[in-house]
Amino acid sequence: MTFDNFIKTAWADHGDQPLVVAERLSTSPQLAQTSSQIQAFTRLITHVYGEHLADWDAGIALLQSLPRLANEPAALSAIAVSTATLKYGRGDQDALASLTPLEQTITLATASSLFAAQQKLAMAIDSYSQALMSYPEFTGLPEEIPVHRALAVGGNHLACVLEEQKQRSTTETAAMLQAAQSALKHWQRAGSWLETERAQYRLCRSNLQAGLKDQAVQAARRCLEICTQNNAPAFELFFAHAVLAIAQKDQNDAFELHRAAAIVCLEQVPADEQHWCEAELKELNK
Repeated sequence: MTFDNFIKTAWADHGDQPLVVAERLSTSPQLAQTSSQIQAFTRLITHVYGEHLADWDAGIALLQSLPRLANEPAALSAIAVSTATLKYGRGDQDALASLTPLEQTITLATASSLFAAQQKLAMAIDSYSQALMSYPEFTGLPEEIPVHRALAVGGNHLACVLEEQKQRSTTETAAMLQAAQSALKHWQRAGSWLETERAQYRLCRSNLQAGLKDQAVQAARRCLEICTQNNAPAFELFFAHAVLAIAQKDQNDAFELHRAAAIVCLEQVPADEQHWCEAELKELNK
């Protein structure tokens, strides 16, 4: 099996079988030989051993077993950041001490996702807030792309988890909105149109949960505009029309217009992808 196939299969399997994937990872560090491969391996280790298993020590040990490429600073940084993230997750207060400011921001943003996945919401909010404050000014340099990605991914994950809470405090609602807004801001700097339109979708959802209907409609419209401008596939268009319909449920004509458009798009979505659309379809048919 090639390295790329190994990683692709592991990501596909880890949600339902995190222990099985962890075992595969623990016996395969030798597969990562290049800088890009090591970076991909560290991301998967951090996600599986951190978010899914909270097995900090085993994850750290596995990271330390990865090859050290002396002339590949990106690979060395990836190992350092992932190790610090798992150490921070287990409660090591000095985990960030040896990192650069950029690495500290990535670590804090990634740790926020670990805490959110474990429903440690106060810790997740605090970690993400620290990430935003730890490196507030960006100059647009290429080496900052991983920071933007970490803040975008962390913000999206935190917003999503907070949206799902049946009872949110005022602090949690504010954190949800900040996370969704920050995810959009940083995907605009580091992602493609696809990540940006999905961030608009997330912002719409967060605004709806916060009771901010007008802002939700604006975000949903921007989501649909981006899809239209980029000839998005039916899968993306379904979600854009669906969330715009849901945001306008109190306006019958607008709701029915976008509900009908979403259904048309759904008919064009490949059969093996349609299960992802079930939650929105249920909302549209209430």
